Amino acid sequence: MTLNLKIFTLNCWGIPIVSKDRKKRIEAIAEYLLKSSHNIVCLQEIWSENDYLYLKDRLHSYLPYSYYFYSGVLGSGLCVFSKWIIQDVFFHQWPLNGYIHKIHHGDWFGGKGVGLCRIQCNNRLVNVYCTHLHAEYNEDDIYLAHRVLQAYSTAEFVSLTTPPADVSILAGDLNTAPGDLSFRLITQVPALIDPCGFESIINKNIEKLSGTCDNINNSYSDPKLVKVCPEGKRIDHILFHVNRSLEAEIVNFGNPLADRVPGEQFSYSDHNAVSLELKLTPSNNKSKHRQTSEEERFQDTIEEAIKVCKEATVTIAKSRKIFLTTGGLMFMFLLGSVGFWPNNIFSDVCKIVITGICFYYIIMGTLWNRIEMNSLKAGLTALENFTKSRREIKVID
Repeated sequence: MTLNLKIFTLNCWGIPIVSKDRKKRIEAIAEYLLKSSHNIVCLQEIWSENDYLYLKDRLHSYLPYSYYFYSGVLGSGLCVFSKWIIQDVFFHQWPLNGYIHKIHHGDWFGGKGVGLCRIQCNNRLVNVYCTHLHAEYNEDDIYLAHRVLQAYSTAEFVSLTTPPADVSILAGDLNTAPGDLSFRLITQVPALIDPCGFESIINKNIEKLSGTCDNINNSYSDPKLVKVCPEGKRIDHILFHVNRSLEAEIVNFGNPLADRVPGEQFSYSDHNAVSLELKLTPSNNKSKHRQTSEEERFQDTIEEAIKVCKEATVTIAKSRKIFLTTGGLMFMFLLGSVGFWPNNIFSDVCKIVITGICFYYIIMGTLWNRIEMNSLKAGLTALENFTKSRREIKVID
């Protein structure tokens, strides 16, 4: 029996108060989805529960099944809508997820992770994974190790939960472009396929893909970044894996939304949407194996991830010394200055501020540093165990 999956993903940029034109854009997204033929929809950055409830109510007649992944302080921002019954759900929250003191970034408060909805499509089981990895924010990319371990954790989660599903779909804002380390981890560990490189797309009249972030056609793109790279970066993806009993054909793949909301001067989001239509048919080909060259590249990816994590442990150890040294000196200053402060409001305020900063540095150098270091070590040892076990299995074979 043929199964047609029409998947849609979009980072909706739905931050209350902060995001421009949020309510109008959410309404426009709902209107578009009602008129579309997508039967599985993955949305990110739906940070307001009311926005999710609005979408759930508007889309109920066409996409009657939905699930919102609650997590952290603000919520994960992830939700899935489906034409078919959502049979099982699970949310895997990442241990490394940004910094609590980086309030303006907010990733830690979202309690980000990867959500799984197992959907019963006729006689087939489809695993739909919706996720949103940590952003770069700056050229220094202080979150590289966090994002790499989020990618590896996601890849392992997909790999371990794929059975008994017939099809696995990973959709979302991965904040990583094809060829990047995080992207390679996600596509190589569970063998997920990027439609751009799939053999059935070759010589087909498929819509030309554009960058999904900071694209020149998006009204919210950063003008400085657009001048450097008008096409933007392709960091939003729909990846897939089918078991050996099925053959997959890509019917359509592209960026479905128009540049602007009809009748308005703004786009649907600060990201461009991605859609994928897969035609799945029974297959007689039961043998699918990795080629040797692919296995070698796979090992190189793991080794590179290990290197990034080891460098991060050194950085964290250095930051611990800085935090503790600074906090200790401030504490000694406060103790040594007892009795020397003049008795006025300004002095009282200064003491409160210095005490607060001192407390912050000591907490960052002790509790928070230990949490981050242990989370990093957990990911590092998992990576090392992964590559070690694969080498030993290869020797046994």
